[in-house]
Amino acid sequence: MSIDRVPDGSGPAPSARAAGASHLPGTLRYLGRSLLKLVLTLLAISVVVYGLVAIAGNPAHDILGMDATPDQIAAFTTAHHLDDPFPVRYAKWLFGVMHGDLGISYQSNGPVWQVIQPRVGHSLVLIALSGILIVVVSIPVGLLAGVRLRGRSDLTVTLVTLVLAAFPEFVIGLILIVVFAAKLKWFPVDSSSLNFGGLFSTPSAYVLPAVTIALGSIPYLIRLMRANAREVAGETYIRSAVLRGISEPALSLRHVLPNAAPPIVTALGLQLAGLVGGMIVAETVFGFPGIGQLIVRSAASRDAPVVEALALVIGAIFVVVNLLADAVVVMLTPKLRDQVR
Repeated sequence: MSIDRVPDGSGPAPSARAAGASHLPGTLRYLGRSLLKLVLTLLAISVVVYGLVAIAGNPAHDILGMDATPDQIAAFTTAHHLDDPFPVRYAKWLFGVMHGDLGISYQSNGPVWQVIQPRVGHSLVLIALSGILIVVVSIPVGLLAGVRLRGRSDLTVTLVTLVLAAFPEFVIGLILIVVFAAKLKWFPVDSSSLNFGGLFSTPSAYVLPAVTIALGSIPYLIRLMRANAREVAGETYIRSAVLRGISEPALSLRHVLPNAAPPIVTALGLQLAGLVGGMIVAETVFGFPGIGQLIVRSAASRDAPVVEALALVIGAIFVVVNLLADAVVVMLTPKLRDQVR
């Protein structure tokens, strides 16, 4: 795409700069609408989760034990307002959440945030490491396979991704434990040592869970990147660039990658948001002290306030990641920028 320049060649003409500046209000309006939709989605998630927990019934027997007396059950029910109608309970809970109060844990009798807070940092670091692995592996490998179509690199990548895609994440996790923890002893068998130190007290405890989560998304993104790179590589301007003698690395990075990137960014946003599901599996397999493991334990013990708060946190992660992906796609796609002006 050509850019008008001033006569002395020092930079874009005023008209080009003005056109670029005019994209900003439209982009902000687009992102504002996206944010509103995602907030409404988060609100809907909270209604569904709170409703499902309420349908499960009074957890007094599970919390107090089967030997609890009727008076104890009645006291528990009254203390946690479980005898209020569902709309009233939900409204009180939502009002508290909006003011930073996530409720009281049934198991610890303390604030829910105190139960969640020590684990949030571990899970965020784990998701960040998994996301980095996904990006640095899937995009270069998919680009290489797409540019070198039907070559050895393409065939190897296709075979490996098909094999990886056939294994569920818990199987991948178990294989990694057997090979890299039990046999080679490179990494710890479980990640519970993070409970006894700081966020990065045992860096090796993050490796196998992060790889397990990443391998759940890498095959799909490699195939998607390969398909997009293949489509872009077939365009006329790419062939013209080849005839001009541009090297393959320069061609891939300057021409193929920028034009193949927008669909990948959208898919990457969805995959990163969807890492929460893989996180729950990986944290359970490796005994990782994060929110994924906590939500499984809280659901098993029917600690409803913790489950509700974690569902909201996970939904918020999904909302933020998708909003960031939308912003990147708008910035990378001229057609979308024109539509939101």
